[in-house]
Amino acid sequence: MYAKPVMAALCVCLAMPIAADAKQGGQLTVVAPDKSAISYEKWTDRTASRLSRSIRQATSLYRDAASTGYSRVQFRLGEQGRPENISLAGSSTSRNVDRISMRAIRSMGSLYPLPQEVRPGSKFEAWVIVANDARERDTMLNSLRAEHLADASGERPILLAAR
Repeated sequence: MYAKPVMAALCVCLAMPIAADAKQGGQLTVVAPDKSAISYEKWTDRTASRLSRSIRQATSLYRDAASTGYSRVQFRLGEQGRPENISLAGSSTSRNVDRISMRAIRSMGSLYPLPQEVRPGSKFEAWVIVANDARERDTMLNSLRAEHLADASGERPILLAAR
């Protein structure tokens, strides 16, 4: 049942263009281009989009218009590219916002393919914004940038996502 798709994938891989180094001593080194390579910027955008979707899904569980704010969540990437060791690093004033933030990170799934700059075990920080509308989100984002991100050390990558 699964043999046909696997065989098709193998055939496609064999048909892809390859680069070959010069023959040396009867050996030919063949290097296939890395089709799964992704730029850091594209990966960051994709991850922020995935986190935003997770925030929207998590907020549907905690329906409360008064639950707005932002929180800071830290995590490491596991071997499978999934967030692990998730912890609340900066609590909001709303318990529901904290719950939404933690659940959103947990439910993001695998972040593969990873760019060359990111390895399993890398530590991340995500600022999660929960707002009722775009105007409120922009106000919180400006406040967040002024209060917390202006002097960011650059020690670890920072993700920003909002509902």
